[in-house]
Amino acid sequence: MINYSSNNFKIGMKFIFLNEPYFIESSDFVKPGKGQAFVRIKMRNLINEKLIDKTFKSTDSLNTADIVENDLLYLYTEKDNFYYFMYKKSFEQIMISKFIIKDKYKWLVPNQTYNIVFWNESPIFINLPNFIKLTVINTNMNVKSETINSVNKQAILSNGEIIKVPSFIKVGDKIKIDIRYKSYISRIKNK
Repeated sequence: MINYSSNNFKIGMKFIFLNEPYFIESSDFVKPGKGQAFVRIKMRNLINEKLIDKTFKSTDSLNTADIVENDLLYLYTEKDNFYYFMYKKSFEQIMISKFIIKDKYKWLVPNQTYNIVFWNESPIFINLPNFIKLTVINTNMNVKSETINSVNKQAILSNGEIIKVPSFIKVGDKIKIDIRYKSYISRIKNK
């Protein structure tokens, strides 16, 4: 474990605070005209995902966490309780419980790569990709619009999410969506 002074806090740094792993989302070093310098950070708990604002004196320090991130291939789920992932190089499989996956399960697509965060060699967090490809399983009839590309009708995706899509999208189309905003990006052309 390495001890970092608050003067060296950087965005993305992972550390232990109150015996739990966190990472820094934003960091502002402040040197007032009078008094001691300090660092104001936004830090996210890697276990419960809560965002906390915290101020540290320039003399404070934190221990880095034994955090490792690996890209693993999602394989399948078992009884909605356990999710199986595989290391691409070794083909070793690991099981992750629903308590770690939480509500992210709906964005798990077989054979898609996901970034898994490990603390002390145990999985604690899953990072979702920004974009994912899903199939449209239902959509309402075309609605008259001013342009053919306008986003004006709803579609139900293979994971159960409902998003707005352009009028030319039909059942069976595979589309790319931005899961951060649950928004349509493009249709995937069949090869």
